[in-house]
Amino acid sequence: MGEVAEPQPPIPTVHIIDDDAGLRIALLGFFESVGMRAAAFESAGAFLEHADLSQPGCVLLDIGMPGMTGLELQAKLAGLGYPLPIIFITGNASVATSVSAMKAGAFDYLVKPFRSESLIRATEQAFGRNAELRARTTIALQMRARVERLTPREAEVFGHVSRGLMNKQIAHEMKISEIMVKLHRGRMMKKLDARSVADVVRIFDEVDRPDP
Repeated sequence: MGEVAEPQPPIPTVHIIDDDAGLRIALLGFFESVGMRAAAFESAGAFLEHADLSQPGCVLLDIGMPGMTGLELQAKLAGLGYPLPIIFITGNASVATSVSAMKAGAFDYLVKPFRSESLIRATEQAFGRNAELRARTTIALQMRARVERLTPREAEVFGHVSRGLMNKQIAHEMKISEIMVKLHRGRMMKKLDARSVADVVRIFDEVDRPDP
């Protein structure tokens, strides 16, 4: 029998959102010419309706658009929890707007007309950032699934161990014997696939971390 081919990772997409049809067409042609996948949308609403936000990529977003603005879409995506880095593009740069965008988590900010080298560099870096965020999310989900397997007592021991408490201290806090603490601790470590206190702390920090 032949070897089963490894599944190919999904190709990241540049989501272009701009109400200027000419610019959308030009950017689609540009990204095609450099071997990048791109999709264009005339508005934030069209993007939210038709784009597959679960796939890897980034967003190339005009700030000043009719209807939902770029900054409003940025807030919407953050609330939905999608880790798509946003590169803002604008023809009317203002310090206040750029500061607001960056403070809200924008990945980059380009002023029209921008150079092709700057656009490629920003896009490639945004793809890299998205890959990091997606990997972190996958790890967090895996760790949360392990934590959910813990019994209430094991979860309580998990919290105490993550704070650096010794078995004797945990026994005092939980009002149980050290033998029972060791039993719960051993089962907790096994379910979490943790080999040390450092592993326990790392897992606790990961599941307690706010979503990116």
